[in-house]
Amino acid sequence: MKKFILKSMVLFFLMLPQLKAFQYSSSIENTTFYTENYPPYNYIENDKLKGISVDTLKAIWKHLELPEQKIFLVPWVRGYRFTLNKNNTALLAMSRTQARERLFKWVGPLFTSTYVLMAKKSKNFNFSNLGQTFDHTVATVQGDISEISLQQVGFPSTNMAKASQLKQAFLMMQADRVDMIIVATHGFTHLATQLKFDANEYEQVWLVNKNANYLAFNINTSDNVIETYQTAFDEIAKQRLSIKEHYKLSQADY
Repeated sequence: MKKFILKSMVLFFLMLPQLKAFQYSSSIENTTFYTENYPPYNYIENDKLKGISVDTLKAIWKHLELPEQKIFLVPWVRGYRFTLNKNNTALLAMSRTQARERLFKWVGPLFTSTYVLMAKKSKNFNFSNLGQTFDHTVATVQGDISEISLQQVGFPSTNMAKASQLKQAFLMMQADRVDMIIVATHGFTHLATQLKFDANEYEQVWLVNKNANYLAFNINTSDNVIETYQTAFDEIAKQRLSIKEHYKLSQADY
Protein backbone atom coordinates (compact mmCIF):
# COMPACT_ATOMS: atom_id res chain seq x y z
CA MET A 1 0.00 0.00 0.00
CA LYS A 2 2.82 2.40 0.92
CA LYS A 3 4.59 1.60 -2.35
CA PHE A 4 1.39 2.34 -4.27
CA ILE A 5 0.96 5.70 -2.52
CA LEU A 6 4.62 6.56 -3.12
CA LYS A 7 4.35 5.69 -6.81
CA SER A 8 1.15 7.75 -7.10
CA MET A 9 2.84 10.76 -5.53
CA VAL A 10 5.85 10.47 -7.84
CA LEU A 11 3.55 10.15 -10.85
CA PHE A 12 1.55 13.21 -9.73
CA PHE A 13 4.64 15.41 -9.42
CA LEU A 14 5.94 14.18 -12.77
CA MET A 15 2.64 15.10 -14.42
CA LEU A 16 2.22 18.45 -12.62
CA PRO A 17 4.15 20.54 -15.19
CA GLN A 18 2.07 18.99 -17.97
CA LEU A 19 -1.15 19.74 -16.11
CA LYS A 20 -0.09 23.36 -15.63
CA ALA A 21 0.85 23.62 -19.30
CA PHE A 22 -2.55 22.21 -20.26
CA GLN A 23 -4.35 24.69 -18.00
CA TYR A 24 -2.31 27.57 -19.46
CA SER A 25 -2.98 26.43 -23.03
CA SER A 26 -6.70 26.09 -22.32
CA SER A 27 -6.79 29.54 -20.75
CA ILE A 28 -5.03 31.34 -23.59
CA GLU A 29 -7.12 29.61 -26.26
CA ASN A 30 -10.50 29.89 -24.55
CA THR A 31 -10.83 33.57 -23.78
CA THR A 32 -14.13 35.11 -24.90
CA PHE A 33 -13.51 38.45 -26.61
CA TYR A 34 -15.99 41.32 -26.81
CA THR A 35 -15.95 44.56 -28.75
CA GLU A 36 -18.31 47.38 -29.72
CA ASN A 37 -19.21 48.98 -33.04
CA TYR A 38 -16.91 52.03 -33.11
CA PRO A 39 -15.12 52.56 -36.44
CA PRO A 40 -12.28 52.56 -37.34
CA TYR A 41 -11.24 50.65 -34.23
CA ASN A 42 -13.82 47.86 -34.35
CA TYR A 43 -16.74 47.58 -36.78
CA ILE A 44 -18.49 45.39 -39.34
CA GLU A 45 -18.07 45.93 -43.07
CA ASN A 46 -19.45 43.52 -45.66
CA ASP A 47 -20.39 41.13 -42.84
CA LYS A 48 -16.77 41.06 -41.64
CA LEU A 49 -15.53 42.31 -38.27
CA LYS A 50 -12.49 44.51 -38.77
CA GLY A 51 -10.72 47.63 -37.52
CA ILE A 52 -7.47 48.63 -35.83
CA SER A 53 -8.20 46.74 -32.61
CA VAL A 54 -9.57 43.64 -34.33
CA ASP A 55 -6.76 43.39 -36.88
CA THR A 56 -4.15 43.86 -34.15
CA LEU A 57 -5.66 41.07 -32.06
CA LYS A 58 -5.72 38.75 -35.08
CA ALA A 59 -2.06 39.59 -35.77
CA ILE A 60 -1.22 38.60 -32.18
CA TRP A 61 -3.02 35.27 -32.61
CA LYS A 62 -1.14 34.60 -35.83
CA HIS A 63 2.19 35.47 -34.21
CA LEU A 64 1.42 33.07 -31.34
CA GLU A 65 0.22 30.41 -33.81
CA LEU A 66 -3.17 30.38 -32.10
CA PRO A 67 -6.41 29.71 -33.97
CA GLU A 68 -8.61 32.76 -34.49
CA GLN A 69 -11.24 33.02 -31.79
CA LYS A 70 -14.76 34.39 -31.85
CA ILE A 71 -15.11 38.12 -31.15
CA PHE A 72 -18.62 39.11 -30.07
CA LEU A 73 -19.91 42.52 -31.16
CA VAL A 74 -22.07 43.90 -28.33
CA PRO A 75 -23.08 47.29 -26.89
CA TRP A 76 -20.23 48.81 -24.88
CA VAL A 77 -22.01 48.58 -21.52
CA ARG A 78 -22.65 44.84 -21.96
CA GLY A 79 -19.09 44.04 -23.04
CA TYR A 80 -17.70 46.05 -20.14
CA ARG A 81 -19.97 44.27 -17.63
CA PHE A 82 -19.12 40.80 -18.97
CA THR A 83 -15.37 41.47 -18.89
CA LEU A 84 -15.56 42.95 -15.41
CA ASN A 85 -17.53 40.04 -13.94
CA LYS A 86 -16.71 36.89 -15.93
CA ASN A 87 -13.47 34.90 -15.95
CA ASN A 88 -11.72 34.20 -19.27
CA THR A 89 -13.06 37.33 -20.97
CA ALA A 90 -11.49 40.36 -22.64
CA LEU A 91 -12.71 43.61 -24.20
CA LEU A 92 -11.20 45.63 -27.03
CA ALA A 93 -10.49 48.42 -26.91
CA MET A 94 -10.73 50.10 -23.51
CA SER A 95 -9.28 53.40 -22.33
CA ARG A 96 -6.91 52.79 -19.42
CA THR A 97 -7.83 55.19 -16.65
CA GLN A 98 -6.91 55.45 -12.99
CA ALA A 99 -10.41 54.35 -11.96
CA ARG A 100 -10.17 51.21 -14.12
CA GLU A 101 -6.51 50.38 -13.47
CA ARG A 102 -7.07 47.69 -10.83
CA LEU A 103 -10.29 46.34 -12.31
CA PHE A 104 -8.66 44.72 -15.35
CA LYS A 105 -5.34 43.47 -16.72
CA TRP A 106 -3.95 45.29 -19.72
CA VAL A 107 -2.19 44.61 -23.03
CA GLY A 108 -1.14 47.47 -25.29
CA PRO A 109 -1.46 50.35 -25.88
CA LEU A 110 -3.30 49.78 -29.17
CA PHE A 111 -3.78 53.47 -30.04
CA THR A 112 -4.63 56.87 -28.55
CA SER A 113 -7.99 58.60 -28.93
CA THR A 114 -8.57 62.35 -28.97
CA TYR A 115 -12.13 63.07 -27.80
CA VAL A 116 -13.88 66.24 -28.92
CA LEU A 117 -17.31 67.83 -28.97
CA MET A 118 -18.46 67.93 -32.59
CA ALA A 119 -21.33 70.05 -33.95
CA LYS A 120 -22.81 71.27 -37.21
CA LYS A 121 -21.01 74.33 -38.56
CA SER A 122 -24.41 75.91 -39.10
CA LYS A 123 -24.81 76.10 -35.31
CA ASN A 124 -22.03 78.73 -35.27
CA PHE A 125 -20.80 77.69 -31.82
CA ASN A 126 -17.81 79.63 -30.51
CA PHE A 127 -17.01 78.56 -26.96
CA SER A 128 -14.34 80.39 -24.99
CA ASN A 129 -14.61 78.13 -21.94
CA LEU A 130 -15.90 74.66 -21.11
CA GLY A 131 -18.77 75.95 -18.99
CA GLN A 132 -20.41 77.51 -22.04
CA THR A 133 -20.92 74.04 -23.54
CA PHE A 134 -23.00 73.01 -20.51
CA ASP A 135 -26.01 74.95 -21.83
CA HIS A 136 -26.26 72.63 -24.85
CA THR A 137 -27.25 69.02 -25.42
CA VAL A 138 -24.82 66.27 -26.40
CA ALA A 139 -25.26 62.65 -27.49
CA THR A 140 -22.90 60.15 -25.87
CA VAL A 141 -22.16 56.44 -26.20
CA GLN A 142 -23.44 55.05 -22.92
CA GLY A 143 -20.69 53.90 -20.57
CA ASP A 144 -17.92 54.87 -23.00
CA ILE A 145 -14.87 56.73 -21.72
CA SER A 146 -15.98 59.76 -23.74
CA GLU A 147 -19.20 59.95 -21.73
CA ILE A 148 -17.30 59.38 -18.48
CA SER A 149 -14.89 62.17 -19.44
CA LEU A 150 -17.78 64.60 -19.86
CA GLN A 151 -19.19 63.60 -16.49
CA GLN A 152 -15.80 64.14 -14.87
CA VAL A 153 -15.55 67.72 -16.13
CA GLY A 154 -19.00 68.47 -14.74
CA PHE A 155 -21.15 68.34 -17.87
CA PRO A 156 -24.78 68.17 -16.65
CA SER A 157 -26.27 64.70 -17.05
CA THR A 158 -29.65 66.27 -17.84
CA ASN A 159 -28.17 67.54 -21.11
CA MET A 160 -26.76 64.14 -22.14
CA ALA A 161 -28.66 61.84 -24.48
CA LYS A 162 -27.31 58.30 -24.21
CA ALA A 163 -26.89 56.11 -27.30
CA SER A 164 -25.84 52.47 -27.52
CA GLN A 165 -23.36 53.12 -30.34
CA LEU A 166 -21.67 55.97 -32.20
CA LYS A 167 -23.84 55.76 -35.32
CA GLN A 168 -26.97 56.29 -33.23
CA ALA A 169 -25.39 59.27 -31.47
CA PHE A 170 -24.47 60.88 -34.80
CA LEU A 171 -27.96 60.40 -36.25
CA MET A 172 -29.39 62.19 -33.21
CA MET A 173 -27.16 65.19 -33.95
CA GLN A 174 -27.88 65.04 -37.67
CA ALA A 175 -31.62 65.19 -36.93
CA ASP A 176 -31.08 68.14 -34.52
CA ARG A 177 -32.31 66.12 -31.56
CA VAL A 178 -29.08 67.19 -29.82
CA ASP A 179 -26.62 70.02 -30.48
CA MET A 180 -23.38 68.01 -30.35
CA ILE A 181 -21.80 64.59 -29.97
CA ILE A 182 -18.64 63.60 -28.15
CA VAL A 183 -16.48 61.46 -30.41
CA ALA A 184 -12.91 60.43 -31.17
CA THR A 185 -11.60 62.61 -34.01
CA HIS A 186 -10.53 59.70 -36.20
CA GLY A 187 -13.75 57.86 -35.36
CA PHE A 188 -15.77 60.77 -36.75
CA THR A 189 -13.74 60.87 -39.97
CA HIS A 190 -14.25 57.16 -40.51
CA LEU A 191 -17.96 57.40 -39.66
CA ALA A 192 -18.34 60.03 -42.39
CA THR A 193 -16.91 57.57 -44.90
CA GLN A 194 -19.07 54.74 -43.63
CA LEU A 195 -22.35 56.72 -43.60
CA LYS A 196 -21.44 58.82 -46.65
CA PHE A 197 -22.03 62.27 -45.15
CA ASP A 198 -19.95 65.41 -45.69
CA ALA A 199 -17.62 65.79 -42.70
CA ASN A 200 -16.92 69.39 -43.78
CA GLU A 201 -20.41 70.33 -42.60
CA TYR A 202 -19.30 69.64 -39.03
CA GLU A 203 -16.58 71.05 -36.81
CA GLN A 204 -14.77 70.42 -33.56
CA VAL A 205 -16.05 72.91 -30.99
CA TRP A 206 -14.18 71.72 -27.88
CA LEU A 207 -11.30 69.37 -27.05
CA VAL A 208 -12.26 67.18 -24.09
CA ASN A 209 -9.25 64.88 -23.53
CA LYS A 210 -6.94 62.16 -24.88
CA ASN A 211 -6.72 58.55 -23.69
CA ALA A 212 -4.61 55.49 -24.52
CA ASN A 213 -6.63 52.40 -25.41
CA TYR A 214 -5.77 48.81 -24.52
CA LEU A 215 -6.93 45.23 -24.76
CA ALA A 216 -8.50 44.71 -21.32
CA PHE A 217 -8.68 41.25 -19.73
CA ASN A 218 -10.72 40.10 -16.74
CA ILE A 219 -8.76 40.69 -13.53
CA ASN A 220 -8.53 36.94 -12.79
CA THR A 221 -6.70 36.21 -16.04
CA SER A 222 -3.37 34.43 -15.49
CA ASP A 223 -0.32 36.71 -15.52
CA ASN A 224 1.27 34.20 -17.91
CA VAL A 225 -1.50 34.87 -20.43
CA ILE A 226 -1.07 38.64 -20.09
CA GLU A 227 2.71 38.38 -20.48
CA THR A 228 2.32 36.16 -23.54
CA TYR A 229 -0.07 38.61 -25.21
CA GLN A 230 2.04 41.64 -24.29
CA THR A 231 5.25 40.05 -25.58
CA ALA A 232 3.56 39.13 -28.86
CA PHE A 233 2.12 42.65 -29.08
CA ASP A 234 5.59 44.14 -28.67
CA GLU A 235 7.09 41.77 -31.24
CA ILE A 236 4.64 42.71 -34.01
CA ALA A 237 5.44 46.44 -33.89
CA LYS A 238 5.91 46.68 -37.68
CA GLN A 239 2.58 44.98 -38.34
CA ARG A 240 0.83 47.27 -35.88
CA LEU A 241 2.24 50.29 -37.69
CA SER A 242 1.00 48.93 -41.02
CA ILE A 243 -2.48 48.39 -39.56
CA LYS A 244 -2.65 52.00 -38.34
CA GLU A 245 -1.47 53.26 -41.71
CA HIS A 246 -4.05 51.08 -43.48
CA TYR A 247 -6.85 52.71 -41.50
CA LYS A 248 -5.30 56.17 -42.00
CA LEU A 249 -4.96 56.82 -38.28
CA SER A 250 -3.49 60.23 -37.53
CA GLN A 251 0.06 59.96 -36.20
CA ALA A 252 -1.05 62.05 -33.23
CA ASP A 253 -3.19 59.05 -32.21
CA TYR A 254 -0.51 56.37 -32.64
